[in-house]
Amino acid sequence: MDASAELTRDAVSDGALYIYQSKNGYRFGLDAVLLATDLPQLPADPVIYDLGAGHGAVGLMIANRRKDAHVTCVELQFSLFELLKKNVRENGLEGRVHTIRDDVRNHRSGLEAHAADLVVCNPPFYRVGQGRISPIAERAAAHQEMNGTLRDFVAAAQYVAKPGGRLKIILPPLRLADLVEAVGRTDLRGEWMRFVHGRESEDAYLMECVFRRGGAREFHVRPPLYVHDGDAFSSEVRNRFDTAALPDS
Repeated sequence: MDASAELTRDAVSDGALYIYQSKNGYRFGLDAVLLATDLPQLPADPVIYDLGAGHGAVGLMIANRRKDAHVTCVELQFSLFELLKKNVRENGLEGRVHTIRDDVRNHRSGLEAHAADLVVCNPPFYRVGQGRISPIAERAAAHQEMNGTLRDFVAAAQYVAKPGGRLKIILPPLRLADLVEAVGRTDLRGEWMRFVHGRESEDAYLMECVFRRGGAREFHVRPPLYVHDGDAFSSEVRNRFDTAALPDS
């Protein structure tokens, strides 16, 4: 069965936004919510690109929260791109969310140069052959670098970002060296990073990183984020889930 044939309709921020996604294919989780929240300060009417947008969870959360934002979501996989278009339409965001089906490796021919105030990116976490490969093609391609490496995504982000524009990316810490190498080939420079731990006693399993094109005044390692407090989400994580798609007041 096509992974997108059986869908669920999932609420974000208590129904401020709804995301259709495959029951058995790629599904968004905490990493998408973290990527879409705690963003760098943006100007009025910001232009935002979501590279490897999947079914649009990250880009649509941002667009729903920032009513002045113009968001471009770029996705290659056909099944996810069809869901992306459906989610844009079902949430009434056609006027402000533009969708492009393209490969980030084609960024010089398919994307607009120096256009974005912010680029967000939740790239595949693993190199091909690293980690467990899902038998479901949609999930496998979302999690493994089958359609572009981390270096490809970073190069595309640099291309679409304005001078002074920012990239926010989320990855597991095992990719830190790869991220440093990829960014070192560009004029993106680190602004801040933050490690995400399940609990205080556990190693970090995600990292949020923000880079600024053309350099940043200082680089900060922010205090860690703990996902759980006992058996419940921590107050910050709960707040980020609750407000991820709520319009800014």
